[in-house]
Amino acid sequence: MTIRDDVLSVLESFLAGWAGGDGKSLGHAFNASASIHSSAHGEAFGAENIAALLAADHGNAMPIQLVSTNQYVAGNDTHTVLTAYLYGHVTDPTASAAVFGAVLVADLTRGEDGWRFSDLKLSIPWTDGDSSRFSRWKVLPGQGWKLGDPTPTIVSELDSPWARGVPPLSSTDAVQQVADAYTRYAWAIDQGDIGLLSGCYTEDAFGEFPPMGHRDGRHEIIGQQKEFRRHWPWMQHFGRPLSIEVGEDETTAHLVIGRVIPQKPLTPDGQDMYGAHYKLDLRLVHGAWRISYFDYRPGWITTD
Repeated sequence: MTIRDDVLSVLESFLAGWAGGDGKSLGHAFNASASIHSSAHGEAFGAENIAALLAADHGNAMPIQLVSTNQYVAGNDTHTVLTAYLYGHVTDPTASAAVFGAVLVADLTRGEDGWRFSDLKLSIPWTDGDSSRFSRWKVLPGQGWKLGDPTPTIVSELDSPWARGVPPLSSTDAVQQVADAYTRYAWAIDQGDIGLLSGCYTEDAFGEFPPMGHRDGRHEIIGQQKEFRRHWPWMQHFGRPLSIEVGEDETTAHLVIGRVIPQKPLTPDGQDMYGAHYKLDLRLVHGAWRISYFDYRPGWITTD
């Protein structure tokens, strides 16, 4: 297994433990001196305390199904930084429908017993449906900043692996790099990190950006997205790569992303369903993949 695979297996173990209220699995995901900073739960230090804090959700918000998308792993063979999106669904058919979205950035270190979280920042920017399922959480007070609002748990310009200069994994191939380029784009626009977003496009980028329409050039694209994003603090672009084609010279690529809508991720027969999809062309510029053509198409699709 690669470093990326090992780190993502820790994430999956964490998600399973959180969804099931399994303190043992949760504790195993953290090292002994770990810390958590959660917008919904507050802070805790030490694996046992963190496990107890998260396992307590099971009696109220759970049982749920947790799904992760938009994963990015950077670092080296002793220290990595992981970013990911999560959404959770109530799976109890006798309970009122409820769903929530989350974003995390985590530092992991590798010791004798493998990779473990050393610090986890967990932000839950929105919930939908029966709010009583999440009554023990602190949630965002509503649209727009108001005096007295708490400081965000994640500040992308300071906390993200891109802002901190954490290098990509040396083993990452071109196909994964192209997928990571979308992850970086989604993180940047959702976190309102316009500096990071600016590096996602080529200077001559163009394309279709509903509802903003056709846009030409990075200046126009970024200017419009900055103004548009300002009024959507709870937005999360959950995405799943559906097709990645890298050119023979590995300097151009075509990427199709399915946009997952957490409130409706599956068809009635359980097939993955997407509320929109992106068709993106990318070019390798000074060692980084950047979007050169952007086409966002609303409308429900399946992979068929």
